[in-house]
Amino acid sequence: MATRHPFRHATLLAFSALLLTACGGSGGGGSDSATTPPSGTGSGTPPAANLVSLTDGQVALYYKRDDDSYDGWGLHLWNGGDCTALADSSLQGVDWANPKAADGISPDYGAYYILNTTASTGCINFIIHKGDEKALGSADKQFDLSQGRYAFTFHGNSTVYYEPVTTAPVQLEGAAAHWLSPSELVYQAGDGNTVTLYYSQTAGITVDVNADPPVSGGTAVSLTAGTLSDATKAAFPHLASWSAWQPDVTAEQAATLARSQLVVAETTPAGKLVKATQVQTPGLIDALFYTDAPLGARVESDGVHFDLWAPTAQSVTLHLYDADKNELSGSPVSMTRGDKGVWTYVGDSSLNRTYYRYEITVYHPATGKVETLTVTDPWSLSLSANSQYSQVVDLDDADLKPAGWDSQTVPTVSAPEDATIYETHIRDFSASDPTVPEAHRGKYLAFTDSGTDGMTHLQALKTAGLTHVQLLPAFDIATIDEDPASRVDLDNTVAELCALKASAAVCSDTAVSRSMTLRALLESYDPTTGKAQALMNDLRSLDSFNWGYDPYHYSTPEGSYATNPEGTPRIVEFRQMVKALHDLGLRVVMDVVYNHTNASGVADKSVLDKVVPGYYHRLDDTTGDVANSTCCANTASEHRMMARLMRDSLVVWARDYKIDGFRFDLMGHHMKQNMIDALAAVQAVDPDTYFYGEGWNFGEVADNARGTNATQLNMAGTGIGTFSDRLRDAVRGGGPFDSMDALRTNQGFANGLYTLPNEKNSGADTEKTRLLELADIIRVGLAGNLKDFVFTNKDGINVTGKDVDYNGQPAGYTDDPQEVISYVSKHDNQTLWDNNQYKIASSVPTEDRVRMQLLGLSFPLFGQGVPFIHMGSELLRSKSMQRDSYDSGDWFNRVDFSKQDNNWNVGLPRQDKDGDNWPLILTILADTNADPTSTDIDLADQVFRELLSIRNSSPLFHLTTRDEVMKRVDFRNTGKHQIPGVIAMSIDDGLSAGADLDSQHEAIVVIFNGTNQSQTLDIPGASGFALHPVQQTSADTRIRSASVSGSQFTVPALTTTVFVKAQSGAQGNGLPVEAKSLGERPPYGNTTVYLRGSLNGWATDNPLNFEGGGVYASTVTLTAGTYEFKFANENWTSPNIGWGGFTTAADSIALSDPGNGNIQVVIPADGDYVFTLNAADTSALQVSVKAAMP
Repeated sequence: MATRHPFRHATLLAFSALLLTACGGSGGGGSDSATTPPSGTGSGTPPAANLVSLTDGQVALYYKRDDDSYDGWGLHLWNGGDCTALADSSLQGVDWANPKAADGISPDYGAYYILNTTASTGCINFIIHKGDEKALGSADKQFDLSQGRYAFTFHGNSTVYYEPVTTAPVQLEGAAAHWLSPSELVYQAGDGNTVTLYYSQTAGITVDVNADPPVSGGTAVSLTAGTLSDATKAAFPHLASWSAWQPDVTAEQAATLARSQLVVAETTPAGKLVKATQVQTPGLIDALFYTDAPLGARVESDGVHFDLWAPTAQSVTLHLYDADKNELSGSPVSMTRGDKGVWTYVGDSSLNRTYYRYEITVYHPATGKVETLTVTDPWSLSLSANSQYSQVVDLDDADLKPAGWDSQTVPTVSAPEDATIYETHIRDFSASDPTVPEAHRGKYLAFTDSGTDGMTHLQALKTAGLTHVQLLPAFDIATIDEDPASRVDLDNTVAELCALKASAAVCSDTAVSRSMTLRALLESYDPTTGKAQALMNDLRSLDSFNWGYDPYHYSTPEGSYATNPEGTPRIVEFRQMVKALHDLGLRVVMDVVYNHTNASGVADKSVLDKVVPGYYHRLDDTTGDVANSTCCANTASEHRMMARLMRDSLVVWARDYKIDGFRFDLMGHHMKQNMIDALAAVQAVDPDTYFYGEGWNFGEVADNARGTNATQLNMAGTGIGTFSDRLRDAVRGGGPFDSMDALRTNQGFANGLYTLPNEKNSGADTEKTRLLELADIIRVGLAGNLKDFVFTNKDGINVTGKDVDYNGQPAGYTDDPQEVISYVSKHDNQTLWDNNQYKIASSVPTEDRVRMQLLGLSFPLFGQGVPFIHMGSELLRSKSMQRDSYDSGDWFNRVDFSKQDNNWNVGLPRQDKDGDNWPLILTILADTNADPTSTDIDLADQVFRELLSIRNSSPLFHLTTRDEVMKRVDFRNTGKHQIPGVIAMSIDDGLSAGADLDSQHEAIVVIFNGTNQSQTLDIPGASGFALHPVQQTSADTRIRSASVSGSQFTVPALTTTVFVKAQSGAQGNGLPVEAKSLGERPPYGNTTVYLRGSLNGWATDNPLNFEGGGVYASTVTLTAGTYEFKFANENWTSPNIGWGGFTTAADSIALSDPGNGNIQVVIPADGDYVFTLNAADTSALQVSVKAAMP
């Protein structure tokens, strides 16, 4: 998922390296620039002299908290959109992890931040935050320089004030009340205060603290203190502790009030108004108006039915249009409202294929007005160009089906673990392929053109074992102009660009011919400059490229991928694409983005929020801002009708477009139960569908804040897959948000950590330790990321997958191998090739860099679970070091299936995203070893297909249950004496493993050699093995040199080799899993325990070794004297063992209490001493200090 503004990147940074993630697109939505101009009504305004002094070009932003506690609160800043007035000097060093600190604290106005600007007008984007907690609500904020040089904000208040005020003026502010059911409303009131609900169907409520009464224009409803039911608390965990109130209305009255402006006012016993706020109503709407009734425009036997769910609307009118968008005779027509808020109209069958829109009169909390809005249908099945009108269609009409559509044979797999998924982007696949007919390039129909370079490549991958093609989002996208006359692509001329965008930099360059194509211009640029990215920046809003993570309409194919975006061709051509892939023998997966929309409120491309304002999106608890932690306007699938929209849409794609599976963008922002219910709904029409997604845990839903969300750990046991960042980061090194030196320093298993250190590393013991840690994470990943998988870790201790640490989380988290998507590269972040060039030592030749690429790709292919391959990674695909190419155009996203070029070094990546990395990138570009030839690319392709065919050669590579993995998969070369950089995995199919799953093989051994030397391993009990037949004739002659003699396996450097023990006749002994007891797990699990005290400056220089039997020990050389010490972890949290928490062992030197919580020991003579902690029973610890044995 791509980033739309800096906060999106910043949010993810805060919750550990998760994604090579996707969200993308461009455009608006989600920001809030509510302001209050000077009015002379400040509350207790001190003199202006109390304001900080500013110099020319400076402004000051104040932030005040009731508790006056400003530690950790800082300012995130960026230039973007319409707000670009911030000087670079104020941006320097500021990112989400390092916000700008306050320049001082005023006793009157709070913390203040002095900013340098480039203009006296315009605006500044900002977010005040502490970690992931935002001070002013979910939306981005803007400092409007035209209002003045000082701005004032208050915690929990979304308004930016421009008059000096020490307390926020009382006005209608935010949406801090929640109506959860007809009898339950929550609002946090002060003790003894009175709370009243007001409503007005005309939006006539006004708030004026100086008026009598201060709230007028509405009708009052009394509220009495109440309690929330257990069911309501469970449904709204983020509000469960709030004060509950009972409105004095019936359910029928509540249904009427839901169509009004709603305000809660709080007054003191003396009648003073202290707060007035709007009311959020999704809970009430769910309780009163949820429906399973049919929705959308449907062609039935009695005519065309139009059904729109708009329970808060005051009226709905249907407008009907012909193909030229002329309104039909008799249009518009009034619609009839039903009990559940469904507005209905039935017309005759002649309305099939007509266009339509709804005109809705509804109160909208974003504007505080009763609005009359024209909007398309959220349940649209077809659209006009650029989605201006919905279209009535019957997807079962014969002319909307390609030949053979109903009778086609859909390829099958026996289980999800049999899948190998290839992630594609419709435009990337063919836009730059000259063998594709010009009219089909970048279109659905490119997949129907057999014999092209792309389809020939897909066929070869299918023959080798590929089973699934995943399409990046292909529903209606908000950020691609579907009118070809309004687009400019690489084969357009400079003149055509300038005709649409005269401000483009090239338009003022008289040295550039206007007849030159943009492709030729890009080819003329020096690729070590920023010229290419600058030109692509000017193209960004005009070209045909976007990843598509900008949902507009969820159930209609995108029009720009069709040869004609108007009406039904997009339906037919999408189906032609699907059928062509099915005919090739490939199943089709669709990337879906139900976690956000492109826009909300009354913005042009807002749909859901115009139909039922304030319902479909997730709002901040107090400000009512639309949450945007995903990048844009977050949807709220915990709301029942949003969950229904998601289910209905998925069923359309599965039933009517024969999509075989779904990849869910930012799935962790959905609720677990929503995903389970959606899976059941799709399985009802397609029983062998498969769901998987990004189970990242962040934002306003993190840690089940809005309900049990669909995160990695939570989805265990559901059968729904989640992407694993564990194996990904261990293989690649570092994490997706590394920058500058960290990109170079953080090598991984497959690009030289410890064994081939680059100039930032040295092969030190700390690097060896890190490599061993990463190897353990990879082992868990190879075993399907099972939380209960048992193996021997780097310390020689038997542990389970969940015992292995990954950034403070368990590395293993699944209950079944189908629940992990194993990958090392996808559309997000740097490609695998580009990432490796950041890491690999400059001395490594190109041919070994190719081997490193293939080594990395071999991990998902040979591990248990579901492997996922990024299109072109087998061709060494480069995006010229682009970190986030969601809107970087065809130039940087090009894939060359002719294998002549991998797109390396075609220009420096986007300056706004990678400018800080340019110096490092230029150093890497100077290394010719990073630039592969066509021969290198062809070799990579051939060896990758060998890996695919090996995976496809045995069911042992795709075991389907936890128990099968536990009984068959084992790791050799483990523990304290392993060869660093080598992972040896065995998979057993012998008698001890149970059923004979593979009649051709008794056992398989896979050895991943990440070192730059040939390695020989002894695997006790192994006999009768031979190099896999595919590798005996490998395109890489180095792989052919691998050999085995008895139990001795010799493998060449930087390769993954597979050895098989052939089965002749009946099932044999195989290579059984070695028995492992978990009794030797250390009492403190993965936590390192240190001896810390006056003997080492209370540092962590002396980690305790786990000796077994619950005993930890460390030997230290000491001089005679008195010492104090403790046993503690790095953070002094748990354990933290001092005096009083243990007994002294009988053979110990005397220990005493120094009176400060530490342990004291008197060392009688110089020498080596062993400090021992026996934690076999953590409730009865025993400590000893004694001289080491000579």
